[in-house]
Amino acid sequence: MMQEPAKKRQEERHTILPVSISILETAIAKSSESESGGLLIHGTEPGMLLLVGVVEAWSRQAMSIEFRINDATGRMKARYYVTGNQTKEVEEIAAGQYVSVFGSVRTAPELHFAVAGMRLVRSADEISYHMIEVAHSSVKLQNSGIEPITPESKKQLSSMQLDSTAVPQVAQTTKEPSTPAKVGLEGVALRKAVVGFLKSEGDGRPEGVEFGALCSHFQPVTPGDLTKALEHLVDAGDVFTTIDDEHYSCV
Repeated sequence: MMQEPAKKRQEERHTILPVSISILETAIAKSSESESGGLLIHGTEPGMLLLVGVVEAWSRQAMSIEFRINDATGRMKARYYVTGNQTKEVEEIAAGQYVSVFGSVRTAPELHFAVAGMRLVRSADEISYHMIEVAHSSVKLQNSGIEPITPESKKQLSSMQLDSTAVPQVAQTTKEPSTPAKVGLEGVALRKAVVGFLKSEGDGRPEGVEFGALCSHFQPVTPGDLTKALEHLVDAGDVFTTIDDEHYSCV
C-alpha cells in the first residue's frame, strides 16, 4: 500500500512543468520561510521546469555558459554546463534571442536556473503558447485536491442557479435606460480601458478574466464591440486568451 504513492510521486517529479520567473520567485521566497526549505510550486514539488524568454548578458566560459533569461515577468541568472554532445543550435545562441530552456532551480553557489537543455524559439507564437500553458498548469495545480468532486459540483450548480435568477434583473435595468443618451466607450478609449481592467482584475489570477465579467463592467458597450476590441488587442500582442476563448489576460 505504501509503494503506490511513492511511485505516483516519482512520476510527478519526472514531468516538465511550464513556469514563469515570477512563479519561481514566489516559490523561492516561500521556501526560504518554510521549515523544510523545499521548493514547492502551488503546493507541489516539481521535477523539471520549463522557461521561455529572451537571453541577456550571454557569457561563454571554458566549461559552462552563463546568461540571464527574461520572460517579461522577471529575470533570473541561468547556467548551462557544456558537454561533448552540445548541439550546433546551442552554439548559435546569443544575447537578444528567445530560447526555450528546461532544468531546475539551484541555490548553490548562488541562486540560478540550472539548464539541462535549451534551444532557440522557432516562432513568436511559441512564447504566447508557453504563457498559456503556464496559466493552465497553475490553475490545474491550484484546483487539484481542494474539495471532493461532488461538493464542488453542487457549489457550481448553486452558483449557476443564482446567476440565472440575477440575469433577468440585470437585463431589466439595462433595458430601461436604453436610450440614445447612453454613451459607451469605443475605439482606442475602449481598448485602453480593457487593458487597464485586465491588469487590475487579472492580477494573481492565472486563468485571466472571463468575457462575461468584461461585458458587465463595460456596459452599455455591446458584446460585439467588446469582442472586436479584444480581437484588436490580441492581434497587437497586448492581450491573449488563457484557459479557453472566453478568458483573457494581459501580456
